[in-house]
Amino acid sequence: MTNGCFRNGNGYALKHNPFAYYGSTCPPQVVPLSQFAHDLAGSVPRFVWITPNLCHDGHDCSTATADSWLAQTVPAILATPAWQDNGVLFITWDEGEDSANSVLTLVIHQDPRNHTSARAYDHYSLLASIEDRLGLRRLGSAAQAVAMTDLLERTPQPRLRTDS
Repeated sequence: MTNGCFRNGNGYALKHNPFAYYGSTCPPQVVPLSQFAHDLAGSVPRFVWITPNLCHDGHDCSTATADSWLAQTVPAILATPAWQDNGVLFITWDEGEDSANSVLTLVIHQDPRNHTSARAYDHYSLLASIEDRLGLRRLGSAAQAVAMTDLLERTPQPRLRTDS
């Protein structure tokens, strides 16, 4: 695991941040969430990964606490030019409560349709979807995964007719 990444407490679990496992030192792009508001006010990279602390991700606190954090964080993201310019927001959980380990994943983007998918996806599907969207080669088991294309397809906006 990487040395030098943020271990300041506040309920943050470094193990939930996959980018902490690349190399022997913390990548300079891994920054504390306290920098997020500043980043949103300026320019953000094409890909942003947020690892909430153990309270905000629902592990150690109530669902209401996690929901309150999302209610504050998601609108801040959706208000940015970066998201409004064909951005996608994935919100997913890392383990389920049943034996099938089913988890909720939300895919939020500019598509005006609100829908669900009947397809079975897993975390490799999420990784494959992100890699495809960024034009990257798929890593490991994501190479064989089914991407979430049905949730990422954009429907063209209908054109308004001005003639009668």
